[in-house]
Amino acid sequence: MKLGLQVIVCITAVALAGLAAPDARAQEPEVIFECEDIGTEARRMLDRLQQERRKFAEREKQLDRRENELKILQDEVDKKIERLKTLRSKLDQMLAEKEQTENEKVKQLSKIYQKRNPAGAAASLAAMDKDLAVSILSMMRDKYAGEILDNMEQETAVAYSTSLGRLSP
Repeated sequence: MKLGLQVIVCITAVALAGLAAPDARAQEPEVIFECEDIGTEARRMLDRLQQERRKFAEREKQLDRRENELKILQDEVDKKIERLKTLRSKLDQMLAEKEQTENEKVKQLSKIYQKRNPAGAAASLAAMDKDLAVSILSMMRDKYAGEILDNMEQETAVAYSTSLGRLSP
């Protein structure tokens, strides 16, 4: 019985010593305590414990490497996301500038078409792209837009009027 208790104490001491090592990652597992007369079975158990400790240490090294790789990848992804945000901001700015320029051109065309006679303006607007024509009409004073629509074919005037009604204010 004394031998069995000695074996358990020895195995426990070896196992606890491995867990308590502060920098176990850096050290190669080794037997810290020498136990006398522990027997063949106990030696096998100690060997298995040491093998398991080595496996855990190697697994921990692999996990540390993977964690470092993931941190590097995360940093790269964060940089790319930041770059995409910057590009999106620039694109949004460019689109806003383009829209502003187009609106200014449509306003200018609206002024030009308001100065034309209604029949000629109606013929020109009916022949151009519907969206552009509706945009031009939407920027005119209601009186001039109405006179132009009166000079268009009924189907075209209805289609343009419907589109004008759907424009957001």
